Amino acid sequence: MLYDPEKYREKREKVLGLRKRGLSFGSIASIIAGVMIFGMSLVMVPRAVSYIATRNLDDAIYKLDKGMAFKDAIVLTIKSVKGVAFIEKDKHDTRLVITFDRKEADLSDFTAVFSKNNLNATLLNRVNHRQRLSTLKEEKKFEAL
Repeated sequence: MLYDPEKYREKREKVLGLRKRGLSFGSIASIIAGVMIFGMSLVMVPRAVSYIATRNLDDAIYKLDKGMAFKDAIVLTIKSVKGVAFIEKDKHDTRLVITFDRKEADLSDFTAVFSKNNLNATLLNRVNHRQRLSTLKEEKKFEAL
């Protein structure tokens, strides 16, 4: 008859005083590493997704001569240009912020739309979309003070 070590394992452990208590070091280290990786991914993944979604976007800020207001027909025409993500008007409709994908559209496309409609629009600024959003966030902080 063969000796079966599993049959008498509990008796041996009892006699020798060997008892397993709690979790092993390897399992504790694995749990801590998993928690750390999960926590870091909660912080980093949304930022990475946001960056990837907006990395090609630029903002062009236009103003009409003589303080005229932008009409909705012009806004719709510009919105139909390929590569335009969205358009914002300021409170008085005198400035137009066009957010566009710089791989698909360029400032010359918007200039062509303005000249086709006999409008003298001046480009005030062209800035990266993420930079403009961070500038707006900082300005809101100062307005709150």
